[in-house]
Amino acid sequence: MDLGAFQAARESLETFVNDGCARYPVDLKKLVLLGFSQGGTMAYSLALTWPERFAALAALSTWLPEEVLPPHPASRGTGSPAILVQHGTRDERIEVNRARAAVEKLRELRLPITYREYDMGHEISARSLNDLSVWLEEKVLSPIITAE
Repeated sequence: MDLGAFQAARESLETFVNDGCARYPVDLKKLVLLGFSQGGTMAYSLALTWPERFAALAALSTWLPEEVLPPHPASRGTGSPAILVQHGTRDERIEVNRARAAVEKLRELRLPITYREYDMGHEISARSLNDLSVWLEEKVLSPIITAE
């Protein structure tokens, strides 16, 4: 991995998110990062460095390189986003063991995570898309109910 190129792209993504939030009427309590494949590594990096900014992170068919982990990643209690990881057991580009390793690292950090595997390759299937939609509804879109 070219860390210099990765860092430059990450900074561009951070600028893009900031500009988008300034320009459009974004509900910052419902901002979600979703990344597929290499975009997932970028999403991991941004969400783990800037956890208070995002309600959720969906990492699809990706991995979590040690090099992109911030020195002090977010942990439970610091406003960390809900995390969904989805991966295909027949993924020919990114082996499922890399997703499983990412999940174990996130669990070590005590982050709120949901992990799902599918009988698919390096893709998004109808079933995984449906599960993503349900997860987003549950974790992000549902109204907040407070007890009296």
